[in-house]
Amino acid sequence: MVPQSLYKQYKGEFTDEQFYFIHLLVRKMLDAPKPHYFIHLSIRILEKQLGRNTRTATIQPLLDLLVVEVQSSITSKESYSSGNRSKGFRLNEILRDEVKRDQVIAYWSDPKSCLARRLKKNRIERRVGALKGHPRLIREYDWLCKLTLDSPKAKDFREQFELSGMRGKKPFSKQSAIRLDSDVYALSRLKAEDFLFTHNGIRLTTVVTGAMREIRKCLMDSKGNHFTELDLRSSQIVFLCKALTLSIEYNICKNYHSQLLEFVSKDVDIYSHSVEQSTDIAAFIRRVLSDDIYSELYHLEAGYSEEWIPGDDGVLSIYSSRISLDKFLTKDRDLFKKQVLSALLFNYYTRKKLIPSLVRASEESYPNVVELLKGMASESTQRKKSADLAKITQAYESYFFHTVGLDALVKAYPSREFYLVHDSVGAPEDIAEECQQILNKALERHLGIPAGLKLISED
Repeated sequence: MVPQSLYKQYKGEFTDEQFYFIHLLVRKMLDAPKPHYFIHLSIRILEKQLGRNTRTATIQPLLDLLVVEVQSSITSKESYSSGNRSKGFRLNEILRDEVKRDQVIAYWSDPKSCLARRLKKNRIERRVGALKGHPRLIREYDWLCKLTLDSPKAKDFREQFELSGMRGKKPFSKQSAIRLDSDVYALSRLKAEDFLFTHNGIRLTTVVTGAMREIRKCLMDSKGNHFTELDLRSSQIVFLCKALTLSIEYNICKNYHSQLLEFVSKDVDIYSHSVEQSTDIAAFIRRVLSDDIYSELYHLEAGYSEEWIPGDDGVLSIYSSRISLDKFLTKDRDLFKKQVLSALLFNYYTRKKLIPSLVRASEESYPNVVELLKGMASESTQRKKSADLAKITQAYESYFFHTVGLDALVKAYPSREFYLVHDSVGAPEDIAEECQQILNKALERHLGIPAGLKLISED
């Protein structure tokens, strides 16, 4: 995916590697919180994708033409720290605006080109590394190799999107159309065993996890059944509840990251704790398990206000309205979910003075929950202070789905295929209801959450 004007001007002049580098910047830009952010890309990884001398042969000509900009400090030196911070790049302002206006086009390199061969070699190396380092993933790789794509169904989805101009709640843009075509191409080649399958030590990323949800619905197992995705509601916050319960049970108040990672495989009863205790942590867990935590947090934010009012002695104090029960979740839930994950869970290290009302309200109602989040951020030695918390919740989530959940499903259906998308399981539709029950019972054994709450359900 590259800007249209760039493609028209430099087609036949730029190499495949240069167009691919621009494609990386476009994709990263679309995922970034703000389009003008610099994208940090590791030269070491780029050289595996684009070949040796990537900096001089591929990137420098783009810098000379002012097509790409490199992040600089006040001293006009590139923002770079060996082993810690990669170089930052972005498209120039005109091209960024073009991408924002959806003026993009697909660029397909020749399957026999040096770039294509290099990318395939890189995929193979990453797959081999994942399977060698984590042998339990072999069954998931084997399952993916047996899946096929229902091309007519994928074509129907595309026609529906084009006619309505929408993909769910989002406009069906050129970017969406290019991504759809790319997903269809990749998922139609699963049996060729040439697809993304990589593990970063915590999370598994595959060609399926990155595909559009609608296109995943077009996958079929070896018996010709389509898949139903069974999703764990508020997954990362559920596993935050596991960390909270463990921190109380083992009196963890420092060295959070190393201590909590010791309990990845430990079963813990977070439900009983939430029922038996009257602490703010117990109340938080009850909200997560029995209600919609995002609606609860929205109520807190919507009703939160601070007013300085004089007391009887004339001293000013803060008056706060904790919750407005007459409010309801009027924001888009998916957008608010991202706001919660960003502002409340994973963003303490960036704030100095301007603290969002969502955080202030949450801290007032759930002080010990926020205290743990702050404690973990303050101890982190990572560039992104939120990384430690993310690793813990994702490690807990990964262990449940890849080990506890899949083991239970395989025991019941040893000859069937499944796939995982981080916090959900793709189960063949003819056994989806039974798989939902199995997964909820597995969750009950692992976290003490009653299966009857049906936290895992069809998404």
